[in-house]
Amino acid sequence: MALQLLRPIDAALLPEGEKISAEVIQSSPRANGSGQFEVLLRLAQGTATSAPATLPASSPQPLTTGTQLVVQALTQTQLMAVLQPASSAPASEPLTRLDPAQFPPGSALQARVLSQQPVTDNAGQQVAFAVLAKIVQGAATGSLLQLTSSQPVEPGTRLNANVGAQGELRVLASSAQQRQLDLLQGLRSTLQSQASSEPLFNRLDQLQASPRDLPAIPALQRAIAQVLQQVTTAQQLTTADGVANAIKQSGLFLEPNLAKIAESLVAQSAAKQAANPTAPAGAVDAASQPAGTLQRALPALDKLLPLLASLSTPGAPEPLAGVDLKGTLVNLLITLQQQLPPGSLNALNLPPGPWQQASQAAAQQQLKPGMFPLPTRALQALGENNDLGSLLRLTAALLSRIQHHQFQSLGQTQSFADGSTQTTWQLEIPMRDGHQFNHVQLRIERETPPPSAKQAEPTPQWEVRLSFNLDELGNLQAIARLRKDKVSSEFWAEQATTLKLVNNELTQLRDRLLAKGLDVGELSCHRGTPPPPRQALQQTWIDEVT
Repeated sequence: MALQLLRPIDAALLPEGEKISAEVIQSSPRANGSGQFEVLLRLAQGTATSAPATLPASSPQPLTTGTQLVVQALTQTQLMAVLQPASSAPASEPLTRLDPAQFPPGSALQARVLSQQPVTDNAGQQVAFAVLAKIVQGAATGSLLQLTSSQPVEPGTRLNANVGAQGELRVLASSAQQRQLDLLQGLRSTLQSQASSEPLFNRLDQLQASPRDLPAIPALQRAIAQVLQQVTTAQQLTTADGVANAIKQSGLFLEPNLAKIAESLVAQSAAKQAANPTAPAGAVDAASQPAGTLQRALPALDKLLPLLASLSTPGAPEPLAGVDLKGTLVNLLITLQQQLPPGSLNALNLPPGPWQQASQAAAQQQLKPGMFPLPTRALQALGENNDLGSLLRLTAALLSRIQHHQFQSLGQTQSFADGSTQTTWQLEIPMRDGHQFNHVQLRIERETPPPSAKQAEPTPQWEVRLSFNLDELGNLQAIARLRKDKVSSEFWAEQATTLKLVNNELTQLRDRLLAKGLDVGELSCHRGTPPPPRQALQQTWIDEVT
């Protein structure tokens, strides 16, 4: 607990940073009825220039005579006091620093708050909170921690923290903690139910070529055609505009695009209301609207998505916002469900198998953001049937794969206390090469250093990762980095023939990059797979520092 010194000069009796044993020799309620108690402490030892002394203090709770304490001065007016057990063996003193051997940077720690008291400066202004906590899981379980927190932490609170680079504890705020739990749950559930795009696109391509295998339902035929329109070609990916449009239409940005459409509808409604004040009261400025109002501005998804998909123009220079692969897949899913009995999606859950067992094992090992590339997974059990049920299952599995990439992007996007940021976009671009379907996985990372006096808007650093699995090349990954106007690249191939092929082309690649006016650094090629993307130590632990 925190004790208030009644005479600030008494703080000089306690050497700075040292802990001294003390005994309560007197305790009584304060006369003003404030709920505080006056206690008189006898220090067990004196300083170099004084004998053992007594000092009066104010306590938030009664202390019986003879209670043993360990005290330490926090300020000129406050002490941190820790009760010692009545047993003859003295308890270990609270930790004020973490041993790096037991708590290396990045390690997790869980503790329960025992008490909290405000800390004030010499002017009486509250500046922090003195917290006593007990480690309940991890290294040094049972040890006490003496902490100073910038935020109030109620006694009984369970702290889930990561150890920072300087030994500090970075604790998630309750809202961020709930977001982290939701994110991890989303990663687990989508990983278990996802599958690659090729089985679905092969099936849709067959059905489009042989419409007799489909029920005569125009809405279903349109939905299939709209999904296939979102598949890019290898030729389109050879141009900058083609790559940009493929990223926009990958499904990663469906939700923010729908939010923009909602805001536009709200703004249009506000403009009509301003132009015709006698009309019924409508929506006002979009920026002032709560999320629920913006959602109500949009029609239901089963009405909106077919409308947006019908407005799309394949090959347009700029894709229409809200028309992308995920949107057309949701439209196909809704159309299929309308043709099947209620609850059909639940009834068609994937049967247990080795993949689910591996996913569950990964979940038990604390599945975290940063999985790239996402492993290929084909639903072989769906075999040859062209029934709507298996088509529904393939569609739901690809939607889960897109959602998993979205969760990976959210989990790797973070801001830090020093003002630096890391933004990550992880996605998958399906492509058609003749009658064959394949995909490219893409991870784009932007790191923005903290602003400084010399550079208010620092130059961001970029890293782009590509992952291919082509029949003739095998697994191939490419990593490009842009650091201070210098570009470097490395290639990783699993097959020796691919390694030799890429290595022979590095000179031509350097010449082409130089022709673009770029400052080219190292270009290299390696056998095997690259190390996973580096994760910043402070990932998501940004709201409270204890």
